[in-house]
Amino acid sequence: MTLQRYFVDDHVWEAEVEPTTPVFLSGKRIYAIATIGGATHPFGEWHLRGQMGGIWAHPLRVLDGWTLTLEAYGATTPLGHATQCDLFGAYIIRHFTVGDLALEWTEFAAEDQPHYYATLLTRNDGAAPVEAVVVLRAEADLRFCWFGGIAPAEPDFHILPDGVAWRAPGAYAGITAILSSSTPTEWNVAGRTAQARFPLALQPGEALALQWRLAVQHDDAPPPGNVLRAAVDTLSAKIALYRSIAGEIRLETPDGDLDRFWQVARQNMRMLIADYRPALAPYLLAGLPEYPQLFGCDTAYSVPGVVAGGFADIARSALEELGRYAWRACSRVPHEITTNGRVYHPGNIQETPQFTVACWDYVRWSGDLAFLERIYPVCVEGLEHFGTTLEGRGYPIGDGVVEVPGMGACKLDTVCYLYQALTSLREMALALGRPHDAIRFAGYAGALAARFERDWWIEQEGMYADSLHLDERQQFDGHWTVMLPVVTGIATPERAQRTLDRIMREWVSEWGMLHTRGADSRVWTLPTGLLALAAFRTGRADDGLRLLRCIGETARHGTLGTLKELIPQGLCFIQLWSAGLLVQGVTEGIFGLHPQAHRHELMVEPHLPATWRHTTLHGLRVGEHTLDLHIAREAITIRHLKGNAPLLVRYRVAPDQPWRDARLTPGSRALLAHED
Repeated sequence: MTLQRYFVDDHVWEAEVEPTTPVFLSGKRIYAIATIGGATHPFGEWHLRGQMGGIWAHPLRVLDGWTLTLEAYGATTPLGHATQCDLFGAYIIRHFTVGDLALEWTEFAAEDQPHYYATLLTRNDGAAPVEAVVVLRAEADLRFCWFGGIAPAEPDFHILPDGVAWRAPGAYAGITAILSSSTPTEWNVAGRTAQARFPLALQPGEALALQWRLAVQHDDAPPPGNVLRAAVDTLSAKIALYRSIAGEIRLETPDGDLDRFWQVARQNMRMLIADYRPALAPYLLAGLPEYPQLFGCDTAYSVPGVVAGGFADIARSALEELGRYAWRACSRVPHEITTNGRVYHPGNIQETPQFTVACWDYVRWSGDLAFLERIYPVCVEGLEHFGTTLEGRGYPIGDGVVEVPGMGACKLDTVCYLYQALTSLREMALALGRPHDAIRFAGYAGALAARFERDWWIEQEGMYADSLHLDERQQFDGHWTVMLPVVTGIATPERAQRTLDRIMREWVSEWGMLHTRGADSRVWTLPTGLLALAAFRTGRADDGLRLLRCIGETARHGTLGTLKELIPQGLCFIQLWSAGLLVQGVTEGIFGLHPQAHRHELMVEPHLPATWRHTTLHGLRVGEHTLDLHIAREAITIRHLKGNAPLLVRYRVAPDQPWRDARLTPGSRALLAHED
């Protein structure tokens, strides 16, 4: 076993895990999926089986992995089972002890360049000199991403003065992988393996460091420069970046664990930012190791949390890229795009409405009306795919977010998201000064909601059907989507309460919401996070907090410091929507924030758990405004830290209080309290 230590704020989480446990070393242009212990391992079960790990500069995989071996004291010791691995988000350090030698193996990826680094620090803690040899073995690989459309290539190696390079012709032409070291030595190549030996002679108390860099070079790129200097500068810049991220938007609650889960979520968002131009505009990886692709629904679910978490630019870029693909497909939003820009899945039927909702989520948090002007025509045209439904005849036909055979042709989630998209389009139209469009979309939404209550409600179940057959026969399977009428607002208040009452009794385990009652007891972060939002919005703050904590706890299982896809762990070991929904649950759930940034307005209706007296969010961004919010049971305190215009705040401290307005000028502070 290997002891993991994950550093978050001033706390250290510890857990022992198998040395083959995955770890993610992230950069925008390159990343590695390696192991805690240091050995290589074949990650990937459903896509490129056994080859989703290693080092990727998407859309290319360039290295299966590298291993280090120490020859000392007359023995050969593979450095594949670290006694301890320290995780800092920006980098990791593995610790080994061989005789009197203490070894620290540091790995990290450059943030904005396709460069990946490793450093081995070797220290002699004994009383006698030690001679040793470090052996580096690197297994080269040249292959395109999953469904990249191009066969893997055999690497053509070239020995360089300070390392080794490999490339291939055809589709791989113009790209070279260069593995170099800071210490001159002789390199050898056999098949796809490059190897080098690095002799060390250490006096008592002496320490020596070896540095390596893998650089993925394009023909027009400048040479990467000195390895040692670049390694020091790159790691220093990355540490500074991650420290700044941690300090930007801070949460302080009576629940210290939740505060740290918040930091983990924001750090994970940063780790998942990808820039694979020219194949794709910058976007957010959906999950690893299996899903580095650009997804429609994964992005849509994550946008509110990503923007509230301080990453509005990458949310906009991802939505714009999905919008470009949708425009070419007559405004049908794709489900999945490979990392070299090919559409693998053109989109389930709910994907296009979800995209519309996500675009509005981005605008209401960011205030970006220029984006709205560009994307609005795509969202409006997307409605053409639902023409018969909007005319009052039937419902959309096809798979929704739950892709389970045997259901009826019309899915519950599709109808719910279509309703939410119509309400979002109404708001978009109003924001753009198009009242006739707003009236039309509001009419569609109202008519759909009325038909929905008549056709989908099952009185004896006290819930809505999961699907309808073409003969309008209802089918109830108990999938997690039974909560979506509540989340999207299409359910009437009375039926929303009845639905939630039963879900809380029968669908919720100690870890969160079951995928399918009675059939699939796995707990996913996605439905658990959505249920948390529904709980906060319907006055169940304690339930909402418990569900958010379930998502956060995944960061303390398996790989420390990453929010998983399943609870407590399973499938992808770092998952975008887990981070997005946790942040959204805090901002829109606990703090009850409903921004209209384009109007310089913020609605605040807190939902404090029963045992909390107060909570604070520092540095929150709402459009061009930066705020500190302190929520207490008797009052709300807001400091307007930054902005170019006054901010109108509509608030109420408790549900039994009337709504009141306050206007904050930049630099001001307001105490918003009960008024008897």
